[in-house]
Amino acid sequence: MIPLLALLATGASADSLANQLKGCSSIEADTERLACYDALSNSLTERAEQHFGQEQQRVIEEAPDSIEATIAQIDKVAYGKLLITLDNGQVWRQNDSGRVNWKTGDSVTVERALFGSFLMKPTDGGRNLRVKRVK
Repeated sequence: MIPLLALLATGASADSLANQLKGCSSIEADTERLACYDALSNSLTERAEQHFGQEQQRVIEEAPDSIEATIAQIDKVAYGKLLITLDNGQVWRQNDSGRVNWKTGDSVTVERALFGSFLMKPTDGGRNLRVKRVK
């Protein structure tokens, strides 16, 4: 029971919920693991109230700064903008008026930019596009 209490004591504000769930799943004894999950479940209302109004900030803090993926499909949409589908299922729409010579199979990096925007660029370097995730 001591590991459970230590996990929850550091938990609600210091760790993300995902890390706390991983901590519970690593407990081998069934009753202690269940007690850990129950305690997390009971803390959800308190957690929600604690982060009220800061939900978006919390999501941003837990998200990676960039991702790498491969272009699965490129379509031209209105005004000649690109709609880029990645191999991970994400779909990104071009927001700027730049032109690139990308093709299916190219490896790209999507990274955070200023004011909540995102830039997509070839992993091996080159011109970037400002993009917005649509799916």
